[in-house]
Amino acid sequence: MHWILAHLIGDFLIQSDYLALNKKRSSWICALHVITYMIPFLWCDLTYQQLLAIAIQHYIIDRTDVVVWFMHAKGSTQFALGPCSPWSIIVIDNILHILWIAWIASLV
Repeated sequence: MHWILAHLIGDFLIQSDYLALNKKRSSWICALHVITYMIPFLWCDLTYQQLLAIAIQHYIIDRTDVVVWFMHAKGSTQFALGPCSPWSIIVIDNILHILWIAWIASLV
């Protein structure tokens, strides 16, 4: 399975409403989300270190408000908080995850 498919399956298909709605509120719930998110990556040709790097980055982005901070820092405050929100945040969140995974996967 390709890593981009693993990301989409882990972050959308197998993530429950409970995990999606509460991962920002609790470190334990976010950790559970990351564990379930990583399941499809087990079929990818990635090393243990690559899997760990993907999991850590995913936890940091999903547990914090780094995506909104990033959008503010680059001058996209209205995009982050305006009528496009929350979809604008979801898109940027996924772009950051995919860029990281692409970089990690390239380190073979």
